[in-house]
Amino acid sequence: MNYTSLWEESKKNSIFPISQLDPSLADCIVNGDQIFDHYGGKPPFSILAYQGHHLLVLERLPDGVSVAIRTVINGTGGYGTGILGADVGILSQTLEDSLFSAPCANDEFGNFERYRLAKKIKQMIASHTETSANEWEITFTSTGTEAMDFAYQIVQLEGFDLSTGVGSRDHRNVIVACRGAWHGWSMAPNQLLDRRQFTEGLPRFNHHQTVFHQYGDIEDLEKIFQTHAGNIRAVFVEGILGDGGIIPGSLSWWDRLLSLAEQEGARVVDDEILTCMRTGQFLALPKGKTPDCITLGKGLGFGIFPISAVAWKKTVLSPRPGIGVRTFNARPLHSQVVEAGLCYIEEKNLFSYSLQLGNELLERLKPLPELYPDVYKAVRGQGLLIGVELANSYGRKGREVRDELIRAGLLTELESGLTSVQLPRNKRINQTIRLTPPLTTPKEAITAIFTSFEEAANRLSQLRPSYV
Repeated sequence: MNYTSLWEESKKNSIFPISQLDPSLADCIVNGDQIFDHYGGKPPFSILAYQGHHLLVLERLPDGVSVAIRTVINGTGGYGTGILGADVGILSQTLEDSLFSAPCANDEFGNFERYRLAKKIKQMIASHTETSANEWEITFTSTGTEAMDFAYQIVQLEGFDLSTGVGSRDHRNVIVACRGAWHGWSMAPNQLLDRRQFTEGLPRFNHHQTVFHQYGDIEDLEKIFQTHAGNIRAVFVEGILGDGGIIPGSLSWWDRLLSLAEQEGARVVDDEILTCMRTGQFLALPKGKTPDCITLGKGLGFGIFPISAVAWKKTVLSPRPGIGVRTFNARPLHSQVVEAGLCYIEEKNLFSYSLQLGNELLERLKPLPELYPDVYKAVRGQGLLIGVELANSYGRKGREVRDELIRAGLLTELESGLTSVQLPRNKRINQTIRLTPPLTTPKEAITAIFTSFEEAANRLSQLRPSYV
């Protein structure tokens, strides 16, 4: 059975024996290519292909010998076809041309393609932060984790003299991070996490202390800066708290954060790896607010290849020569394709469109907690970065909700929420369904997305699915 026939069968919500599949595909379904998801489970779903704003999904059923075939809306443009969705094909000509013309230059040498991309991104950052592009420097990395690792390095190396081995900021041994944040998988970003499933059993750096702040809480922020005055080296935040439950920070909180950091001499690192290009604008932090360092990733590669970036204020930070060299630092091919994608977003006014679409989708979803209080607790977000927090009964069973949403025709992601026992119960956040549809999602998909949430809630009131 080929993909064409599978698309046809998906319209009928067909169930058939795995043995009818192509042998290689059948082997993939039975044995799987994934180890575990982020939460320790093995989802029974395989994503096979896409058409327009839909994805083709196979689910291995509990009997072990059958599969269900479904067509689902792509509600998570951070992966798969990326933020351009069905329009990703507009990059094909640039990609083809680049394969035959772009030099295979590494990042130790200059090349025009990377220069153009760097210039483009610095202009977009400057426009958002209301600064000058000349104030920023930028380098490229491969993944979000690598970008955060580099950002961690440059704030730690500030003031360090390689010839003497002494740092003028060595007394600043406190790093402020946010509860429930996610910054990557490697050892340096791991220092910024407060969740045991990712930190326990791994060593903590002994030359500094990480202090955790409740995102958006001004009183908590002021207390930390007062307690650790004179010792804070850097503050790591997200444009919108992602894995903590899609939590926006208020304008007053951002103002206070930047003001306190400036008075303290602490550097503010804004992690926009998840949030960039999702919220109806280039960055998620409020326009006109200027951190010292910004990391970009995920959507930057348009679902085609991994690419990330780190930008910093030249008057504040200055990485040691050679520290930014990476194996893949926006090769010429990457640079041409990413620049073409950014230009397309601007030409088609996709930020404005996605903001309008996101506002309409938010309004449509907001009644969910009232309609289905046993499943959904709250709806929040900005642009096409939307979170649907789960009710207490499903607050730690988000995979069940995510799976039912797939069965109801919608692919979403799951965020961990804010569960630290050090937080008062009234400030904790349950696991949250994350919606990040591509910026090109058609408006008619809004009704289908809402219907999927309804259908999933109705099914969840009748059964409790389990993993195969």
